[in-house]
Amino acid sequence: MEIIVEKMEELRQISKEIWKNPELGYEEKYAHKIITDFLKNNGFHVEESYLHPTGFRASFGTTTDRRESGGGGGDKGSSHACVMVEYDALPEIGHASGRNLVTESGLAAAIVIKSSIERGETKGKVSVLGCPGHEGNGGKVDAIKKKFFEDIDFAVSAQPYTSDISTPLMLTIMRLCVTYKGKQAHASAHPWEGRNALDAAVLCYNNISVLRQQLKPLMQIHGIITKGGVKPNIIPGETEMEFYLRAKDHVDMAVLQQRANGAFVAAAKATGCEIEFNFQEKPYSNLTSNPTLAKLYEKNAEKYGISFTRNCEELQIPVGSTDVGNVSHVIPTILPTFSIGTSARNHTEAFAEAAGSDAAHECAVNVGKALAATAIDVMSDKNLQMQMKEDFTSVNSASMTAWH
Repeated sequence: MEIIVEKMEELRQISKEIWKNPELGYEEKYAHKIITDFLKNNGFHVEESYLHPTGFRASFGTTTDRRESGGGGGDKGSSHACVMVEYDALPEIGHASGRNLVTESGLAAAIVIKSSIERGETKGKVSVLGCPGHEGNGGKVDAIKKKFFEDIDFAVSAQPYTSDISTPLMLTIMRLCVTYKGKQAHASAHPWEGRNALDAAVLCYNNISVLRQQLKPLMQIHGIITKGGVKPNIIPGETEMEFYLRAKDHVDMAVLQQRANGAFVAAAKATGCEIEFNFQEKPYSNLTSNPTLAKLYEKNAEKYGISFTRNCEELQIPVGSTDVGNVSHVIPTILPTFSIGTSARNHTEAFAEAAGSDAAHECAVNVGKALAATAIDVMSDKNLQMQMKEDFTSVNSASMTAWH
């Protein structure tokens, strides 16, 4: 881990610069430049603007012919590890998800793995995938469709949070826009000629609120009215609503979609409006953490002073949703959460402030070390490679096939 000592200040500065200059998804030009410059300067082969203008992939090392070896872990094969980094911010509240720290921990992990390969201690290859537009845009889903993960054996990343959890609960999510189309009319002179699309939206919201009482614990629906009309004396002819549907897995999501659809359509029928659905094309799958990787990560993280929560109630609280979930249905994957020394919750101004602190930097670097140690353990042990693959097959065969 000597390389971390050498690069500590540089990693801190990268994290700080991303934090001070928040950029929305697919607009992360500054972050893209400073991250790719760092990787180039540290001996990685970098392909800029991979899949998206602000995406990239970087690699170091080699693997033997995968067709002969059957992939990583074979007698003739060597492992290929992927470290995923994210760097987009949220509207108005900046890095309230701490993705500057996702990048910092990922870069720390990548340079340690590279150093181990370079010194001949580890055989194989490490790739870094730059994932822009995590907040709803699904950059990793695009990477899956472009077969980026086909020759990769496992993937790692980490997410800042209020506590350290090796296998966080992350839900399947479906995003959609619901549009109600009615008929405009003068609200005072001839209201009977109108069909009120705002009434449809209000009824829809109330329908969903009532439905929530009857849903299973991990089924969630969040919604807002994004377009409600133009003027009080004009009966709204069109309204729009944005909804997020979340569930434990794809089976429950199918049930939730069916029940939510009843609430959406009922509002249209009651008001005489037409209804249109526009689904976001890249839904996120639930995270299926690889047990072998998760156990190794816990063991390594504890060496760096990371203490994992054992609070059962906290472990049952969903952390959110992520396109890392989609990756976890394709190859063995972990996405542990890590504390940054604050009790503030994600997606708040207070968490954004904490994400720029020195304490958060120290946490991110330690997580990077633990991720690297986990990857090196697997890359150096054929038995662990086999166990990781067996766990992947076992866990994922019990779930619905992910949408890629």
